[in-house]
Amino acid sequence: MNVIDITVASSSAHEVASVDHKVVPIVRKFGSISHDGAAGRRLIVADLENLLGCKPADAEPSLWDEAFEGLVDSIAFDAEVDQLVIGVDPQWAFTVFELAPAARLVTRSGESGADIALCEVLSDYDFIARRFTEVVIASGDHEFVRSVGQLRHRNVLTTIASRGAGLNCTLAVIADRVINLATPMRHELALAA
Repeated sequence: MNVIDITVASSSAHEVASVDHKVVPIVRKFGSISHDGAAGRRLIVADLENLLGCKPADAEPSLWDEAFEGLVDSIAFDAEVDQLVIGVDPQWAFTVFELAPAARLVTRSGESGADIALCEVLSDYDFIARRFTEVVIASGDHEFVRSVGQLRHRNVLTTIASRGAGLNCTLAVIADRVINLATPMRHELALAA
């Protein structure tokens, strides 16, 4: 097993934590950031395929449901205030639409297709900074490093919500906050069988 030794530093929180694990269990909390007209609004972008803990083709419908419910519970999703965008390969669009009919759904096929579609949603950094106080990215993939850096540069609070095993180390270091999501229980039970 490869062990990663990371020192996480955040000048804005004056914290330094040494982590000697492959999984980086960091949760950092910061005070609210003030933006004109955007108080308390969050943009949540989610690569739901990334949160399954298995290949989407191997996931039963109940696993998709458990991954989605685990996410919205872990981040305290508020449908009245938060805007939710879910990226997915087109073949899973109907599965995801049934779970979250009020969410904006973006699709793109191919390797990292959902991530690329979500990065396109995040690409107007100035617009996002005017409208939202926080961006939550539900994925641990490296494709989001640039988006997180650009949003932080504009004083937008960034949170990464990811399964620990799928969390890119750079994202763990540069995000303001990291929330470790549990792998859906049904997937862990299937692995144990």
